[in-house]
Amino acid sequence: MNIVKKILNYSFWLLVGNSIGRLAMFLANIFAARMMSQEVFGQFTMVRSTISILEGIISGVIGLTTIKTIAVTAHNNKSQLTLLISSLFFVNLLSAGVLMILIVLFSSLIVDTFFMASETMVCALKIGAFLLLATTLSTMTQSILIGLEEFKKLAFLGIIVSVISIPFIWLFIYYFGLYGALFGVANYFLLDFSLKIYYLHKKIGKMHIRFSFQDIIRQSKEIVIFSFPLFLSVIMISISFWYARVLLINYTNSFGDIAVFDAAFQWLTIIMILTGATTSVALPLLSKAFGEKDEENFLKIFYVNLNINIFISIFIATIFIVFSKNIMSLYGEQYIKGYDILYILAVTSVFFSISSIFNKFMISNKHTWSIPVISFISILILFIVLLVTKEEKGISLAFGFLAYYGSSSFTYFLYFLHIQRKKVITL
Repeated sequence: MNIVKKILNYSFWLLVGNSIGRLAMFLANIFAARMMSQEVFGQFTMVRSTISILEGIISGVIGLTTIKTIAVTAHNNKSQLTLLISSLFFVNLLSAGVLMILIVLFSSLIVDTFFMASETMVCALKIGAFLLLATTLSTMTQSILIGLEEFKKLAFLGIIVSVISIPFIWLFIYYFGLYGALFGVANYFLLDFSLKIYYLHKKIGKMHIRFSFQDIIRQSKEIVIFSFPLFLSVIMISISFWYARVLLINYTNSFGDIAVFDAAFQWLTIIMILTGATTSVALPLLSKAFGEKDEENFLKIFYVNLNINIFISIFIATIFIVFSKNIMSLYGEQYIKGYDILYILAVTSVFFSISSIFNKFMISNKHTWSIPVISFISILILFIVLLVTKEEKGISLAFGFLAYYGSSSFTYFLYFLHIQRKKVITL
């Protein structure tokens, strides 16, 4: 299978799994917006954003490392797969466990400091600790199966999980409101993890390779060392995006504006999921080409994925812009005013897609230290834009995200030209 067909085939199956498989999460937001007040829906989206950011720190660091290391190990040294997967479990569980304990212990302090001392949010954050564990485990098994190029199986499992979860999420929201919504989402990810780990066990369970706990510690150290530049980048981005939302809440003294923004932002995440299919496919393919020192194939994979990402994001963004008012009306009449936010976020999605594929290029090519530097520059631009446009409220936040991904894409492009010109692609 030539490289273009391979990328399109893998991307199609991952796209099916990501889009249909995440349908439950998409509907959960619409159910919550329709069945709860705008204020309570804003609390729901902020808890989810807070937990997503913490989980994103783990998955953004360990997840990308997982895909790369699993792809290389499965190709070059299959006997080490069980040790590597065990070590990845250890690192993920340790990271999620520490964050869960911190959330439970300091939930009151977090709410008093950032969320207007809302008593409802204290209990919601504690439920969010369970959600963090479930999403971390789900994302980890997703990354492992992507590294193994099990894209058809991911699509199949994603559809099953979504179909089973949708009615339960609706019931949880209907009977238990905010807490039910969070618990329903957590159970979705827990079911997703359970099915994927069952399949993974069937796939590699026959490989009885002996190793000690010291071997797991040694392998875990290697994972952490490789991931450290990614950790710096992800923690800067995650905290900055989260704090940008907090600024909006405290500036408006309400969860209403963040509710409208997050309703629009959900459609940006749809494009992220669509283009994420091709970028996720790119990383194991790039990593294999890197391991084989095949520079021609390495660059071909990169350019094909870049062009596919740009085409998909522009096409979907155009649809969202044309139907922005209709889309926002799905959440209720009071959300229609956010159509201009959706405009800006649709354009943002194009730059997100470009930035994402450059990011995978740097990881696979061992230019990981460029990532935190570029992230820092983009974050500075994000907060400058927020400071200048803060009177625009939700629109200001949308412009901030556009500024971040636009500057990130441009800086990655300049660095890419530099390493191409200097011939410092490390193969």
